Amino acid sequence: MGLIIRPAQLDDAQRIWEIRNEPQARAVAANSDVIPLAQHISWFENKYFKPEGDSCFVAEIDGKVIGYCRFDSEGDHYLNSIAVTSSMHGKGIGTILLGQSIKQLKTDKPIHAEVRRYNLASVKIFERNGFKKVSEDKKNIYYQLT
Repeated sequence: MGLIIRPAQLDDAQRIWEIRNEPQARAVAANSDVIPLAQHISWFENKYFKPEGDSCFVAEIDGKVIGYCRFDSEGDHYLNSIAVTSSMHGKGIGTILLGQSIKQLKTDKPIHAEVRRYNLASVKIFERNGFKKVSEDKKNIYYQLT
């Protein structure tokens, strides 16, 4: 399969935007709105290419980005967000992407994740990577990796 996990580059912004705006990704996102490309590129550049402690990794096969894994610094922890293009769902890519991204992040800070209760694929991805459920509500399950 030739799967590569690497730090995101600025020229990955459009492909990440495409994945993020897929209907399946928006259905489980905190913000389900379609994001305009120009707005996304500006946000992506300011978020991940300025020295503020945020990181983004991508999964790539044959030179094409098929997923991303974000770690947004929130003081004493990171908040994780992950998505894989819908055409690659069910192939274990999300589990590999998250695990390899955590290794490349090299942090001692806890990593948190908020997962929609009905997003069973993401529940499995986080649990397979050692995340522990810390709480839940009607909408989300909250995970932490320490």
